[in-house]
Amino acid sequence: MRSFNVGLTMALVLALALSAVAQTPQAKTQAEYNSYNAFYLEQNPQKKAELGEKFLTDNKDSELRPAAFPMLAGAYANAQNWAKVLEVAGRFEQEVPNASVQTKGGIFLRALDAAQNANNFPKLVEYGDKILAIDGTNLNALLALSSMLPERLPQDEAGKNAALAKALDLGTKAHNQVEAMFKQPKPADFTQAVWDQQKNLLEGQVHATLGIVHLQKLEYDQSVFMYEEVVRINPKDGLGQYRLGLGYSAQAAAAARKLQDAVAKENEAKTARADQALLDELVAAREAVQQDTIAKQDKALSSFAKAVAVGGEIAQPARQSLERLYKAKNNDSVDGLDALIAAKKTELGV
Repeated sequence: MRSFNVGLTMALVLALALSAVAQTPQAKTQAEYNSYNAFYLEQNPQKKAELGEKFLTDNKDSELRPAAFPMLAGAYANAQNWAKVLEVAGRFEQEVPNASVQTKGGIFLRALDAAQNANNFPKLVEYGDKILAIDGTNLNALLALSSMLPERLPQDEAGKNAALAKALDLGTKAHNQVEAMFKQPKPADFTQAVWDQQKNLLEGQVHATLGIVHLQKLEYDQSVFMYEEVVRINPKDGLGQYRLGLGYSAQAAAAARKLQDAVAKENEAKTARADQALLDELVAAREAVQQDTIAKQDKALSSFAKAVAVGGEIAQPARQSLERLYKAKNNDSVDGLDALIAAKKTELGV
């Protein structure tokens, strides 16, 4: 499963969302102020979380509670305690139902990131939907939901189709936003190298998302188009190479079926002693389909071999797909297969 990487957008959007809560605290008593100020100034994530919990416990009616919850979630996030981030977000919703939209957005973004890191799919969907209910254009939520929904599809056909339709809609919106974002001038505080890196990261993300949606919908031409862009951006994306290989394989299978039909028509014409002009036309059609089939098979072999060459968790299923296709094309033999993989390693520099 491809992990969603908040990357650039979390850095930009979360900073904006949290800016409203990082204000000079105001309290009713000196003790309340001291407790909040100690919590606010603490830099150690674990100690900060302890001070935040103490502040919330000791100050049940404080007006600073709406600001304290997001900071506490941030402390737990910095400590990589994802379960506690989600717990704090849940408490926040119960105890501060009338918080500002901006404050809600900040803590929901924390929860979204925590859910992804904890591999908690239900919570990821929950907080992704909550963010989009506040702001339907939020890029973090669009990317998170569209990229993860196709990876965890319901078993029933209706649920599967609904999830894919939702993922396609959100993924398309994310794609359009990323495209528009990088048409704008580069922010002054980003170097060109960092800006280009983030551009590639986000464009690769949205193309991979749309690629898996189309792959799951059996729309192989669209899936191949998307994954070709993914591996153009990052040729060492093993999952992208593997899924591109799956798309090419499906295209090759469809071409092979057309080839069978073309061969049958050519043989029928020969049996019926058709005129030479028709025979020449049918032979040309069969040869064109045959060449297309071989070309797509070769592309699939290349992509699978690159996925194996890159290594990682995807290497094993990629190797299985590679061997099946290679044997089918080479009289059930794997002679030369290791040489193909070695060549792809050299090509990719891995």
